[in-house]
Amino acid sequence: MGKHQMERERAVERRRGGETVDAICESLKRSRSWLYKWLARAESVEEGWAAERSRARLHSGSYDEQMRQTIVQTRTRLESEGCFVSAEMIAWELEAEKIKHPSVATIKRILKAAGLTARPKRVPSGTRYPAPLAVEPGAVHQADFVGPRHISGVRFYSLNAVDVCSARAATEPVRSRATENVIPALWRIWTRLGIPATLQLDNELVFFGNRRAPAALGQVMRLCFQNAVDLVFIPIREPWRNSVVEKFNDHWNRKFYRRISRADSFDSIQKDLLTFESRHNASWRYSKLGGRTPNRALASSSVQLRFPDRPTPPPMPLSVPSQGRVTFIRFIRSDRVLEIFGQRQTLPAEAAYEYVRATIDLAAATLTVHLHEQVIDEVPYPLPKPQGRAAVKAR
Repeated sequence: MGKHQMERERAVERRRGGETVDAICESLKRSRSWLYKWLARAESVEEGWAAERSRARLHSGSYDEQMRQTIVQTRTRLESEGCFVSAEMIAWELEAEKIKHPSVATIKRILKAAGLTARPKRVPSGTRYPAPLAVEPGAVHQADFVGPRHISGVRFYSLNAVDVCSARAATEPVRSRATENVIPALWRIWTRLGIPATLQLDNELVFFGNRRAPAALGQVMRLCFQNAVDLVFIPIREPWRNSVVEKFNDHWNRKFYRRISRADSFDSIQKDLLTFESRHNASWRYSKLGGRTPNRALASSSVQLRFPDRPTPPPMPLSVPSQGRVTFIRFIRSDRVLEIFGQRQTLPAEAAYEYVRATIDLAAATLTVHLHEQVIDEVPYPLPKPQGRAAVKAR
């Protein structure tokens, strides 16, 4: 056994014995990320977890060539089916087919070498961005995931949501980003934060709900529509458009995650997060609120928030709602093509190099495209009806 391997094993033993992360790292002159890396490896229960692994890239050998072809073929198939084609999506698809695959980073390198990825073109500065207006508390919430994170071997994600106007936040741990975990977490967030008029999200797959047929409306979308919540999806690969919740995620990392060193169980993490949430809303002061706390900002408004009328969400599978609106904010390039749910249409010339709002209205069965508050295109857009009970079953 080498010196470094022994050091790793002893560091993990010390942490399991209750010694703090800071004390271990200071004594070994190691970073916190180093310790967390080997704690995560130790939790994998793999034989020889403390040994150094090869850092050679996956691009040689018969197995590697076979995997490269599998990845390229999977991407081609997903694209032909109108699905998302990111490296994360390909990894998810391979896992579903029980195919052992390399890391997401390696998949990205394989796609790049095959010429199947391209860096997003820079958006011209000064381009008007049609963000939803947050004029009062409850008007707009932004939500996002953080994770996965590990505390004392407990693995979890955190679903964070922030009221854009009041800065009130709610945070819920989930064991995974599967629909059956996200629906109850979102419902619990609403019981404390209120039900928003508009919920703004990134393009996380679970928010659509169905990787093969996103237009079928996933369970999260149905829950929102059934509770009169309009959905807004920010542009792909532009996470800064969710800047309010992104800043809170950083606050969450600094003020909660990096200060919590132990957890007895998933339930204890949930309790600690609730304490952190309450403290943030009651005591954290924001300059944009004139130095007020989020709770004070809400109290000084005349808004009456909406809350769920039952303690738990309705059982899944949720039925397809008859009304609701979902908006996709997209940047249109020189080809003037707008793609929604795998369907493509060409917009008028004035849309080139501009952001547009493409809104699907379920009740009217239309897709309306706005540019600078002006309607530039409107087409019939009946969403496909699911066939049978299996079509609406939660992922």
